[in-house]
Amino acid sequence: MSNSPPLSNRALKRLGFPPPHAYTPPAGPFYDPKLYPEGTINLSIAENSLLSERLIEHFSRPITTLHTPHLRYRATLIKTTLPTVEDLIPQYINDHFHPRVPVTRENSVSGPGIGAVLAQLVWALAGEGEAVLMSAPFYDDYVRDIMHPALAILVLADPPPEIHSLSADVLPYLEAKILESQRVGVKIRAMLIPNPHNPIPQVVPKDVIAGYALLAQKYNIHLIVDEVYGCSTFDSAYPPEANAKFESVLTYDLPAMGVDPARVHVLAGPTKDFGASGLKLGLVISQANPDLLKLIRPLFFATPISSVSDVLFARVLQDKPFVEQFLADNRAALAEAYEFVAEWLMFHNLEFTRANAGVYVVVNFAPFLARISPPSVLPIEKLDLGVAALIREKVFMKPTNLMADPIQTRFRLIFTQPRNTMELALRRIEKAFGVAEAPFLKPRKTTLAAANGKTPLARGLDYVDV
Repeated sequence: MSNSPPLSNRALKRLGFPPPHAYTPPAGPFYDPKLYPEGTINLSIAENSLLSERLIEHFSRPITTLHTPHLRYRATLIKTTLPTVEDLIPQYINDHFHPRVPVTRENSVSGPGIGAVLAQLVWALAGEGEAVLMSAPFYDDYVRDIMHPALAILVLADPPPEIHSLSADVLPYLEAKILESQRVGVKIRAMLIPNPHNPIPQVVPKDVIAGYALLAQKYNIHLIVDEVYGCSTFDSAYPPEANAKFESVLTYDLPAMGVDPARVHVLAGPTKDFGASGLKLGLVISQANPDLLKLIRPLFFATPISSVSDVLFARVLQDKPFVEQFLADNRAALAEAYEFVAEWLMFHNLEFTRANAGVYVVVNFAPFLARISPPSVLPIEKLDLGVAALIREKVFMKPTNLMADPIQTRFRLIFTQPRNTMELALRRIEKAFGVAEAPFLKPRKTTLAAANGKTPLARGLDYVDV
């Protein structure tokens, strides 16, 4: 019998949730070209390092915007006349998402990251044992945010592999799961969809998001749209077949569609676009549900945005010429990095999801796994062998079976490491599976404009002085 002091019933219910991942990266330190060149290159974390030096340069300029209120409690800071992220992130969304109703401090709540604001939003919408509905495959860390602190559960609609889960064909599977949940006594309180999607690196077409909204209206549930990758879209030589342009749900005329806007909530923020996820800035936008925001806002009094993150990013967001140039160059850099990896995948005849957004592709490594696996083993055993082979060669990717992918030989590959690091990672993958080395083309000059005072003539071309 344990002599440990007892935990609360709430805490006991949370022990063991969410369960640990079946595949975790090896212990660090991870690869750094100067500090730890023999470290594991982690291609499993959806972060964008392509323009990090550009942002660090901006951060490194002499800080003249740091004032004594930044050293005080958050409530003091946001009640000063200083520009804060509470003001500037809504304006960033207005500038780039073009909502029908402007986003303001009054119809949004900022918090320390998308995961944090999602967790509190779910807590407000779903009770213990109630559910949030998604379609597979899905970003697996949503499980953490749905379970904590709400003790809600994730319910998955799992269309067969031949159904594209970002097409309107998925809607009947979602509705069927709602009806099935009703029959077994599980209350679905909300649906959640990221747009652009994760792990599928594509913009979700407007008619599909509209279908989600109409289902939410039909069954009197909420719709959460995670639009954190909304400004991380790009054009490339290898687009998806349904190459939709991003349109925020904030641009929809929901009442004209027959949808109550009080049930539609958006997650957004700038940190993914700037490759600065560690600064932890997130926004939940709910333009027609003031009671919901009144409930959520005080939840961040004890866990607010860091004032250091505020002072750094407030300065960035006030520098609109820098923001516009950075976003344009980031789109170009994303396209170039994606095309580089896509051409490597095509050289090796590996099937992958064509991309127009995000920082990843989903790759079917079945031919590579077959090279190191006995023919008789199950797909999951091949996956185990593949992960082990990658780790031996100091590279790690996340298998998408963790994301309920029905194809059990796929991985999510993050393509936004710096070019030299990405080349080394691909060489390590080739060595892990004993395949020939693909040729690497010389990188194009698409990511240098803002640093040297030049303006891009066109993506893939050189720059001209203006």
